[in-house]
Amino acid sequence: MIDPTKTMHQIATEDPKFAEFLVSKGFPFSVNNSITKLVTFNDVAKLKKLDRDAFLTEYEAWSAACK
Repeated sequence: MIDPTKTMHQIATEDPKFAEFLVSKGFPFSVNNSITKLVTFNDVAKLKKLDRDAFLTEYEAWSAACK
């Protein structure tokens, strides 16, 4: 499970599939963007008004299906 308190850069570095998932959902995500070293997933969820738990559950299902 993703730790939503880690920076987006940390999350994507540890789990590159999460970065792929974000892009597939229309997020303009790249670990090359320096902002990813500052913001957490909690920050993104709040800014985008995401249901954090539902989004992470969807990611887990997507990730499992990609194996």
